Amino acid sequence: MHRRYLLSILVCVLVLSSCAPRDGDDIGSPIFNGTTPNGEVIEPPITTLPAPSVTAIRVPADALSIQEAVDTAQPGDLILLDPGVYTEEVLITTDDIVVRGRDRNTVFIDGIHSLSTGIQVNANGVAIENVTVRNYLADAIAVGSPVLANQVDGFRAFHVTTSNTAQNGIALRNVVNAELRQGWHSGHGESGVLIDGCVQCNTLVTATLAELSARGFSVISAQESVSITAVTATNNRAGIVIEDGEINPTTGVTVAASIVQNNGFSQSPVRNTAFDVSFGAGIHVGGTQRTLVTANRITGNTTAAVLLSQNVNATSGNPVATVVDRNVILDNRDFDIVLGFQNATIDADLCIRDNGAASISPVGAAEASSCRATTAAPDFALPLGDHVSIEYQNGPVPPTIDGMARADSAVPIPAGPVTLPDPATAIVPEA
Repeated sequence: MHRRYLLSILVCVLVLSSCAPRDGDDIGSPIFNGTTPNGEVIEPPITTLPAPSVTAIRVPADALSIQEAVDTAQPGDLILLDPGVYTEEVLITTDDIVVRGRDRNTVFIDGIHSLSTGIQVNANGVAIENVTVRNYLADAIAVGSPVLANQVDGFRAFHVTTSNTAQNGIALRNVVNAELRQGWHSGHGESGVLIDGCVQCNTLVTATLAELSARGFSVISAQESVSITAVTATNNRAGIVIEDGEINPTTGVTVAASIVQNNGFSQSPVRNTAFDVSFGAGIHVGGTQRTLVTANRITGNTTAAVLLSQNVNATSGNPVATVVDRNVILDNRDFDIVLGFQNATIDADLCIRDNGAASISPVGAAEASSCRATTAAPDFALPLGDHVSIEYQNGPVPPTIDGMARADSAVPIPAGPVTLPDPATAIVPEA
């Protein structure tokens, strides 16, 4: 099921014009809800859809805004959004509620490039389903915060599209037991998906595509149990970046069974040019401990399929106990696998093996990463170049995408514990 989904969305990437709505990024005329940033009161959407068969707080039938519905919801409630464009910043502080659109392609939560964050979740067990969130000055969806006293426990995003924000599509900060599935994230100045600062994260990202962003997927300061499995990262400045934070290392991240292709795409936004240290890398591992990169198809990236480098501004320095194995690595422009180390010694548990005919650069790097006694690393640094970019507002609009089945009848299920896949069973996806 997941592979078929990924293949279908890849077809949409390759023939985007045939997958996109013909009449622009809105379905029909924009219909605004609530109050615009300049204080103008707008009539809410009017829908002719029949009443759902599941008990729900309907917007706008029962509440005129998403925030009004959230404020009245109790744990276990479903908030169901009728088609329309909702210009809001939504703050969720009630545990175990589900916010669901009736149609992923016609329910828009839109910051109109004037509002900060689309949905901020500071509660446990919240689920966001079947909506498009776009055009915000910060994140489309932000969950948790480094300043919260406790980690957010439980979050789910299913069938969610995010596009064209200055920072991230979905940002998980200090969140555990999170699951992101069937997502499409496009045109973000930082990352399509960011995972930052969790401890014993137990977080899964799967069956999700990230494109046309500074980074497709980014993991920083995550300590244990993050799985990025069966995703697609394509046409970003960098595909997947796993790196230490300034205070905490990143440990125990797996990237498996994914398609990472054609990254190094300059017609994409970047909020901070420091991100371009990863430009053109399919997968960049900066520092970290026990990162596993296995059974991926990594093709057509401009700088390197896999870049392992120091993280001089953070905690670990060189990657420790990184394993890169069983990947299919083809047609990357400059390098296949690169050890970008300087004046360092590689520990015996760093292993690059069984990646077909993929070359390992520079000279001597293959011997230094062969899963044996501690070895001196050959010095090597990729040259940094200046790369053009675009404003995040100018990115193309994601195409129409299959949404959630039975959105009007499925019983709401709050987010809860997540089961991570076994990377040993990962299979390289087909081209």
